[in-house]
Amino acid sequence: MMPPTTERAIHLGTATSAGHARNLLVHLRLPFQLTLAPFMLWGVALSGARVSAKLVLAFVVLQVCFYGGTTAFNSHYDRDEGPVGGLEAPPPAGPWLLPGSLLLQVIGLALAALVDARFFAVCLVYAVLGILYSHPSVRWKARPFASWAVVMFGQGALGVLAGVVATAGTTVTPEVIAGLVGAAMLVGALYPLTQLFQTEEDAARGDRTAAMVLGPRGTCIAAVTLAVLGSAAMAASASLGGRPAEAALLVTAWVPLSLGAVWACATAAPKTVFRRVTVVQLAAGAGFALYTIVRIVAQLRA
Repeated sequence: MMPPTTERAIHLGTATSAGHARNLLVHLRLPFQLTLAPFMLWGVALSGARVSAKLVLAFVVLQVCFYGGTTAFNSHYDRDEGPVGGLEAPPPAGPWLLPGSLLLQVIGLALAALVDARFFAVCLVYAVLGILYSHPSVRWKARPFASWAVVMFGQGALGVLAGVVATAGTTVTPEVIAGLVGAAMLVGALYPLTQLFQTEEDAARGDRTAAMVLGPRGTCIAAVTLAVLGSAAMAASASLGGRPAEAALLVTAWVPLSLGAVWACATAAPKTVFRRVTVVQLAAGAGFALYTIVRIVAQLRA
């Protein structure tokens, strides 16, 4: 009997074009990318601008072409067989993964140019960071703190900045800066948790991640610390924007996030860790999305 990996490879090799397209679509992990959507929405809320067709286009471009495209690009090189963010059993990397991920990002840049020159610049920086993070010639993902910093800046700060500049609204104010810092910290709190269920595969590839360096206990402490700092920065942003009630709400956000981190770190079974971390990510994303949508709607009615 052939090993499962061999069977998967043979099946992939005989797949149709439709099968390759489905493989690419799965590796984009689009439903899971929505956990990052609140950061762009937070940027929209900070900008105080109106929702427009260009903003909707910018949202789709960031979610599909860049969050999805860079994720597929990374999957091409990682070739994970165990749980990854959003997929408990990822399919093997198909032949369309690399060209498809690059094509998506090229299309994304062309569309981003239609939105705003600043939004185009944000997307270009995100795409470059994705290459530096994943490509074997550089592979910042293999460096524990470089990879952590890239994800904090890229998915956190750049995600918020994308929402700000896509609206062509406000300039970068102290309120916006505090929001960027808070977003980076909150992403930083979650990122090492996602590495806890991938340590064996990461080690086999030669990657050295933050979770491997810190261990489960250290990862939990880091997550709680960054959750506290991120919540404080978010609250400061709301306070600087003249929203004391929102500041009081946001300053408590570290409590559920920290409890979730402790819960996720309280087991060593990779699949259990994966499921718990996924719950924490989805809950955090849903809560933050609800807050940002309510704030945007309130601004539209004002």
